[in-house]
Amino acid sequence: MFAEIHQDTLEGGKNHVFSLTYVKKDSTVGHKAAVRKCSKNLPGDRGYRGNINLNHVLLLENVDAGNKPFEICIDLITHYNGLRVVHTY
Repeated sequence: MFAEIHQDTLEGGKNHVFSLTYVKKDSTVGHKAAVRKCSKNLPGDRGYRGNINLNHVLLLENVDAGNKPFEICIDLITHYNGLRVVHTY
């Protein structure tokens, strides 16, 4: 699943757009129907320096909201493209 999220484009040059369902920090459920890997260097002047292996945070864009970037904690993702995500460590 995470390898698919990191793909910028699919075969044929199409953007890789997917849906996510997640649990917010206030315990409510959120859903984003059209999301893709962020193509911007946010936040900060030096660009996004998040290391997924260390902080478990993804930088994504909400396509439905005009490509507005947002961060999401990997551990809070419950569904990817409608499929249940099982977090086993």
